[in-house]
Amino acid sequence: MITMVIADDEELIRDGLNSIIDWSEFGIEVVGLAEEGREAYELCMRLKPDIVCTDIRMPIMDGLELSQKLRDAGSTAKIVIISGIQDFHYAKTALSMHAEAYVLKPVKLHELTEVFGQVASKINRERDSEAMNTKVHKQLQDSIPALREKLLIQLLSRYYTNENDIHDKIAYYQIPLQQGEFSAIGLLKIDDFEHAIQHYSEENKQLLFFAIHNVVEEILTNTRSGFAFTNTMDNELIVIFNEKSLSDQKYMDLAEEIIRCIRQYVKVSASIGIGSSVSSVLQLSYSYQEAKEALQHTFFTGKESVVTIHDIAHNKVETERHMHLYELEKQLIQQVKLGDADGVARLLNKLFDDIILPNSAQVEQVYYRGAELIFQLARPLHEADESYEAILGKSTIELVQMIQNTKDIGSLRGLMTNIIEDIALYMQNKHNSKSQRVIVRIKQYIDKHYMNNVTIQLLAEEAFLSPTYMCQIFKQETGETIIEFLTKVRIEKAKELLKSPDLKIFVIAEMVGFENATYFTTVFKKITGVLPGKYRESL
Repeated sequence: MITMVIADDEELIRDGLNSIIDWSEFGIEVVGLAEEGREAYELCMRLKPDIVCTDIRMPIMDGLELSQKLRDAGSTAKIVIISGIQDFHYAKTALSMHAEAYVLKPVKLHELTEVFGQVASKINRERDSEAMNTKVHKQLQDSIPALREKLLIQLLSRYYTNENDIHDKIAYYQIPLQQGEFSAIGLLKIDDFEHAIQHYSEENKQLLFFAIHNVVEEILTNTRSGFAFTNTMDNELIVIFNEKSLSDQKYMDLAEEIIRCIRQYVKVSASIGIGSSVSSVLQLSYSYQEAKEALQHTFFTGKESVVTIHDIAHNKVETERHMHLYELEKQLIQQVKLGDADGVARLLNKLFDDIILPNSAQVEQVYYRGAELIFQLARPLHEADESYEAILGKSTIELVQMIQNTKDIGSLRGLMTNIIEDIALYMQNKHNSKSQRVIVRIKQYIDKHYMNNVTIQLLAEEAFLSPTYMCQIFKQETGETIIEFLTKVRIEKAKELLKSPDLKIFVIAEMVGFENATYFTTVFKKITGVLPGKYRESL
């Protein structure tokens, strides 16, 4: 219900306004009547009405002073001024106070109902808008924990490359990671996970993860040593130790305390792997990979272990080699997805020459690297709705068996090169086919709508692509930009129209999509070498 206070020093008008109109038709309830401005002000401060209907001339405090005091007090009530004073000065003053209406006496009933109908409608629209904003804001707040977790997982998977961009997001989601501060990743997993939860329902599994997360968060919060989040996709709990917890091996004590408390309060055993400390959030992915590697070492150390990357038998050179291998494999997969056969060949040679040959002491290690690459490539193929069977006629297992059946490093190298280059060429052809369809669609749209306001955004929506990617494809495939093509089409259409001697130049300009005839003339000459009039004469 919309509430209203009426203020007028004439009792007949005051009571008449209260009773002559059926306010309920507008959803309005009159909650107070006042004889003068001060009384009206006190009523408004107490009742907080949505509308104040006031006369101007009243004793003690007039209507304009009342309006000003209400605005000064922060009232958002809509002011409707009713007065018999036909003076522009008063109307101007009322408008300066953002009054909703200035109605002159004697009041006509239909005018009054129209004014209050409009005011009530405005209040309802504002309430609906405010309710929608509140709802959207609440939905955003409710989704922030999930968005924060998604951001952190993307960070650990090397989704971001610009540190400034990621710090803006970190600040927005209030993630306690400071620029330049050293951090390290700790990775916690339940020991013998599948066996430990084999009799758990899905609800009990989630309750278990929730309980473990709470234990870890409480320890980290109490010691101000970092924070934790859950990667539900991989059943991992990830701890980010901050700079304070990395001094004097404090994080080792923290990790052991976490394991002890999980055993005591949650009744399960867990182990933690810890990566190196890094000074950039973009390097946390390296620490995460190291934490994973360290956690695998619990195979040797047993349950409820804390293992750091420095504990396992890898020196600094080995760690760098591992990261170099990871980068090369990542680049190789990317080149395959892009369909760059030359890039694939170059990276395969680098992989064999820099990593596999110098660092493989046993034949099994070489076979393992080849098989691992085949398995890694299977995922991006699956994401692209492709498979080894569709491209090569061989299953993943068959390809691995072919690798293991090679007799020497040269044969293995040749086999791997043939497999991956064939996949890259297949992807290249697929991309080209898709690109051609996009180009045809864009050209057809422009040919039908060149006379309208054709924008890059509009074309991107038509092609179901991002504007940047669409422009790149078009330029790469045609050698010209979309705007250049659109302009060329418009000029060709203009040439046809210039054959008609009855059409004015400015009319033709509008017919082919140019808003300005002068600009059309400039563009026409730039492309054809002559002005439109001269071109018509040449015909």
